[in-house]
Amino acid sequence: MPGSNKHKITFLMAGLVTGILVAGLGGMLIHKIKRMKSKPRRYEAKLPASNVGGFNVFAASSLDRIFEDGQTLLKPSFTKDVTISLARNEYESFQIVVTSRDRLLEGVSLKIPDLINEQTGMTLGRQNITWRVVGYVPTIKPYYPVKYVGRWPDPLMPARKTDVDAGVVQPFWVTVYAPRGTAAGVYKGTILITANGGETREIPLQVQVYNFILPVEGSLKTAFDFYGHETFKRYPQKDNESNEAYQARLGGLNNKYIIAMLKYRINPVLNVDPASDEELSRVDRYRALGLNNFSIGKRGGTLGNNWPSSDEEIDQLFSQYRGYGETLKLNKLLPYAYIYTWDEGEIGNPRVAKICSMIHRAHPGLKNMVCYHGFWDPEKDPGWGKDIDIWTFQIDNFDEPKMRKLQKIGKEIWMYISGPGGYESPNLAMDFDSIDYRIIPWLCWKYDIRGFLYWCVNWWPNVDPFESAQNSEWEQNGNGLLFYPGEDGPIASLRLEIFRDGMEDYEYIQLLIQKLKKLRKLGLVETYQKLFDESIKILTVDKSIAESMMSFTRDNEGLKARRDAIAQRIEEFDKILAQGTSEPHEK
Repeated sequence: MPGSNKHKITFLMAGLVTGILVAGLGGMLIHKIKRMKSKPRRYEAKLPASNVGGFNVFAASSLDRIFEDGQTLLKPSFTKDVTISLARNEYESFQIVVTSRDRLLEGVSLKIPDLINEQTGMTLGRQNITWRVVGYVPTIKPYYPVKYVGRWPDPLMPARKTDVDAGVVQPFWVTVYAPRGTAAGVYKGTILITANGGETREIPLQVQVYNFILPVEGSLKTAFDFYGHETFKRYPQKDNESNEAYQARLGGLNNKYIIAMLKYRINPVLNVDPASDEELSRVDRYRALGLNNFSIGKRGGTLGNNWPSSDEEIDQLFSQYRGYGETLKLNKLLPYAYIYTWDEGEIGNPRVAKICSMIHRAHPGLKNMVCYHGFWDPEKDPGWGKDIDIWTFQIDNFDEPKMRKLQKIGKEIWMYISGPGGYESPNLAMDFDSIDYRIIPWLCWKYDIRGFLYWCVNWWPNVDPFESAQNSEWEQNGNGLLFYPGEDGPIASLRLEIFRDGMEDYEYIQLLIQKLKKLRKLGLVETYQKLFDESIKILTVDKSIAESMMSFTRDNEGLKARRDAIAQRIEEFDKILAQGTSEPHEK
């Protein structure tokens, strides 16, 4: 029925449950037209009343995008204290905001103590809490609708004393990390904000550490390209620095960026040569930091589809790719490797089918991944994509019925984001709502999309990214740039921080799924039926979170509340499973 389009999605738990999700595809076009007709605007946030002396501090969520004039993108959650929650091996951030209406505040800085669990006396050490200064970058008017053109908050600059001019609103970004060995419980402390050499303000901080651990290796696959060949443009050779020393420094910088990517739960593409012991050793080191997939070979989509032009030359690569497969299998890396076989162009290109066939004939364990704007239709062009393992579509061309056809015949589905196509689908460009960055993994879960690809994290060839958000010839802001070039290495954007929050949300979902599987295996579902059913409900990405790929929540706090509800269920099931009993649950 047009406008309803209900469909069934199995919750990745064989025989567990089938949920009904409403896609709302019939209303997509109408929604798009309405959104494009109304010009988006910022939210006129009201700042908390000023403290005595005009030195005002308050707290805000990490999802609040705070501009220098105090306005935000969505309704903010300004408070006088901070309460956050996180799992072990998770990062969680918030903002401390400083402003003065009538005078300059000089040398503003933060001091954060050890946090104390009042019940046990245990501490969450101050070394696990960092603060940075939110920087601003001027944007240009793009071809897509935005809420504001001007200075946008994005780079998270290293901690330093910062002057805050009268009338300016300055956020400081605070990140708490709970190490794997942290005991569950509530930890408290007080953040001290100092200005003008001695004036102080305080913000109480309370951190709840959940009694579960997020895995180092994530469940959602990602492929974010890092352009190591662009590093030199932001890190020039120094006077009296030899070429050998310079190349070594660039290599060290590139490694810092890749390690930073893994810290943010995104995989670098890599293009590993399996014939190189050195490169395989590098993969092992990155695997220990969370790398869950990587590309192989020096041909393919990230390299301009640089395959030979003739069939004969393609066939000559057979032995090389057979060797790749055998080496990867021997080193137990085959399940994590893929070939970025082709990037964009015309679906149905016989050359692509030829290349994919050669690779599968060389070694059936090698996986072909291709990126296209839309979807191959196996009914209209049967056989063309039989050797494609992973189909990656561009988010603005999402077509659920076509995607389901590919999933039905065993294709793994990923999606990718490139330049903004409008203001409807989420994007990683700078001038979008913060919730856009966090919602992406939720959308992957909703539609059983197993991976997410992004074309570049450091596209800065011809512009200083601190001076202009237009980092390419296109009328876009921050497209392909998630890291800024710091003096000694990467400076993360707040977009990247928020995307990681979404990746961590995805791990919460997977952990709860694991608990439900264990409950079924133990035959305890009926005993805890109410709790089980409630858990299925909160795992369902319904219209309160995302009605479709083009229509999702703008309620920052609502999304975080859903994540916390999932966390509470994980803890409840952990207690049940630890008991190993089938005594009825009264909740």
